[in-house]
Amino acid sequence: MISYLIKCIICSGILIAVYHLFLEREKMFRFNRAYLLLSLVFALAVPFVSFEIPVEPGGQVFPDSPETILVQHIPITETTGSFTPSTSQSEWPTMLPWLAAVDWAAVSMVLLMRFAWNIRSILKLKSQCRTIPMDGANLVLVPGEIVSYTFLNNIFIAENAFDNRDTQHEILAHELAHARQLHSLDIIGIELLTTLFWFNPFLYFYQRAIRLNHEFLADETVLSRYDNVKKYQLLLLNSVLGAKQMSLSSSFNYSITKKRLAMMTKIQNTKKQYFKQATVAMLAIGLTFIFSEKIYSQVQSETKKTAKATPSKPAAEKKLKNRGPGSGISQAEVDEFNSAIQSHTRYVKNKKGRTDPIVTMEPKMEDRMYELFVKMSTEQQKVLIDSGITLFQMDIPVKQAPTPELFENWKKPTLYGVWINGKHVPNTELNKYKYSDIAEYWHSKLWGAAKKGRIYKYQLDIKTNDYFDKTYEQRVNNRVIITRVGWVGAKPATFGK
Repeated sequence: MISYLIKCIICSGILIAVYHLFLEREKMFRFNRAYLLLSLVFALAVPFVSFEIPVEPGGQVFPDSPETILVQHIPITETTGSFTPSTSQSEWPTMLPWLAAVDWAAVSMVLLMRFAWNIRSILKLKSQCRTIPMDGANLVLVPGEIVSYTFLNNIFIAENAFDNRDTQHEILAHELAHARQLHSLDIIGIELLTTLFWFNPFLYFYQRAIRLNHEFLADETVLSRYDNVKKYQLLLLNSVLGAKQMSLSSSFNYSITKKRLAMMTKIQNTKKQYFKQATVAMLAIGLTFIFSEKIYSQVQSETKKTAKATPSKPAAEKKLKNRGPGSGISQAEVDEFNSAIQSHTRYVKNKKGRTDPIVTMEPKMEDRMYELFVKMSTEQQKVLIDSGITLFQMDIPVKQAPTPELFENWKKPTLYGVWINGKHVPNTELNKYKYSDIAEYWHSKLWGAAKKGRIYKYQLDIKTNDYFDKTYEQRVNNRVIITRVGWVGAKPATFGK
């Protein structure tokens, strides 16, 4: 969450800086309005965009690796054990997110109440004043001296000036432009966004830029109808001496009048505008890559000791290998195979109540079974597989450390669920390790029902150097896997010569 907020703030800061430096002074007001609104949406959404980036292994390959480097991994099985933090750790760090959430909610609530109060004040004022329909909007006649302003389709003007016909047509046209172009919706939107992301200082620059752009748009509408720039400029100067307006309204303001006067006489450069618009499009592409979520997926690409390169394949795609078929085995060897499988098969009930056959035997016997399997002919192997018996031999395990970038990526809980040495742990547990402490890793993407109840997208299994060394001999001696499917009383497979 903190990473998301930081990305949003920095991205919005870059975008509003680009607007002030390159776009604000150009007479392309509709494009600028779209830029301001869409850039806010972009800054909020781009951290959710993710790209999977394959990276070459940059970690160390340890010297005890065998000649043939083919990393094999057993699929992850979720353990029932739970992670228990050390009792010596302070509880203070765990309270910080909670305290931050309380502070955010308190400030947001205050700002939301202020926003609601401003809305209520405007609507209450409207209900107390005389209203006159005008060109799809409502003229709200307010007693006393006020600066004309607009909220939604309501134009608030001084009652005395209207009754005495002192209200200039240019002023009404200006406010009517605000109402027809729905400028109040932009202001309401940025105000609501500020109540939630009040800690983002760049939102206040967005507020000012949006209001100024609204004035540019309204001025453009007036000048397209009343082609008298000097008269309109004098009218603006007189209008800023009026009373203070409502904070959620569109109105005249002295602080932005200078820019409005300068913009009225600015010469439009179409080629320059097209160039800047194209630059903005390129900027969007660049920022998408910079602030998106990058998922580093390591590509296994190693060389043999002879320095001859092997084809590059993702670790997740490495499969158990079968050699063969051979020329065939004798009937005596067939009988030996059948007898060994049958005598070492036991039947257990699974969670669904079904009885499954499980083959368990000593490593030396497993190696003997695999030796016979490799020597079998194609027809003999097919009969064996059709009977429900399958043999695989895993490659010798090899230490392979991840790249530093990949290791840092694993710490993101929204991307990875982490298992270290077969135990499910929080991602923060990785802070206790360095990337070079990792000997093996394997990850797979979650699909369908596997994603239910999980916030992460990938399931990651990590083996540390100590664990790898501790289990290395056992894994090397138990490389053969024999599986069998069937039912109680099923006959063993038989093969011809």
